Amino acid sequence: MEGVMILWLPNSWPLKVHRPHPWRRTYKQNKTAQWQYDTQFCDKVRRVPLYSSGRLLLDIIDTSVLDYLIGNADRHLFETFLGKQDSIMLILDNGKSFGNPEIDEITILAPLYQCCMVRDSTWKRLQALAEGNLSSLLKILLEYDPVSPILTDQHYNSVERRLLGVIIVIKKCIEKHSEEIVLITEAD
Repeated sequence: MEGVMILWLPNSWPLKVHRPHPWRRTYKQNKTAQWQYDTQFCDKVRRVPLYSSGRLLLDIIDTSVLDYLIGNADRHLFETFLGKQDSIMLILDNGKSFGNPEIDEITILAPLYQCCMVRDSTWKRLQALAEGNLSSLLKILLEYDPVSPILTDQHYNSVERRLLGVIIVIKKCIEKHSEEIVLITEAD
């Protein structure tokens, strides 16, 4: 199944279109992306002014968690609002989501496991959604869609399995670095 959603924003909300994602894939057989072999890649990203302060790097990490849960390994671009110093990250292309429920592409989580940092609020939300809560909520939300059923039981199972994988990655980061370093609390 395929679908399209068109987002119309008012002219007063111009986008900085197509920022390249630091952890994008090359899609070339003979070329490996730097993040795939450089163990210090996150440190290099943190030195880039766009990611050195503010919310954007944490948005990328949150997005990697979402992409892993839905199986989207195709995040190569993102948008932000033009002229906004601390703009939120807009993720507009989720076209490769919920593909093969048997494949868990762990490299989608590279921003998380290479930077070993995540919003404390994200961590708490992930823990609250564990043990079947996430798939139960998804089923409830999607049962009212006009083209329901949207996902198969295999997809719901894969979301739960992947959620457990994300929790394990964060726990390993906490064991290695401490909660104070890994769990980031942001001012509202």
